[in-house]
Amino acid sequence: MKNTTQFIFMADVIGSEAHPSRALGTHLKATTTTANRKFAEALRSPLTVTLGDEFQGLCTNLRAGIDLILWFEHQLRQKPLEVAKTAHPYALRYVLHAGQVDTPINPERAHGMLGPGLTHARRTLEAHRRGAPRIQVDLPDAQLASRLQNLFGVLTALTDDFKPADFTFIEALFATTDSEKLSRQFDRHRTSIERRRVTLKIDACLTLERLLRDHAD
Repeated sequence: MKNTTQFIFMADVIGSEAHPSRALGTHLKATTTTANRKFAEALRSPLTVTLGDEFQGLCTNLRAGIDLILWFEHQLRQKPLEVAKTAHPYALRYVLHAGQVDTPINPERAHGMLGPGLTHARRTLEAHRRGAPRIQVDLPDAQLASRLQNLFGVLTALTDDFKPADFTFIEALFATTDSEKLSRQFDRHRTSIERRRVTLKIDACLTLERLLRDHAD
């Protein structure tokens, strides 16, 4: 069969051993299921949990892969893992790689496919455990990959400092610029809302997200 280049998406949970394994597996499966529904038209092969803390899929294009990463980042703040009403938030490592898949694409489950692209993505994901960037983009266009990699690096340098206790408030800041509405929702003064928007660098994060999407189009 003729080789074809696919946008391979892989991710795993950072420090999965620190979380209750059953609850983590259930949460990860539920989150990927939600992603599969939301991004059904953007996935050639759906996100599939291959191990208890890892999953993979094939995206239709680069923009779909970028959108997926950004969606997971927000989703894991909006709906973090909870065990006995106690938050157990976790973060993901990602690889988005344009590589060869030799076997037929499975539209039902991203499992059982073979090819050097999948092997390379897997090795890249494993290298993350040795200190590589949390989000890694690998494309034939090395210059574009570098730009995307740098943008993700700046974005995660900001968002990785977000405190879990602030996740709900932070996601509300991402969702609207209406300080009066947020003031009522969180029972805070409008000026306090605006100060927090500045100190959390929400506008900078939104700009970085927009640049990532623009570069991927």
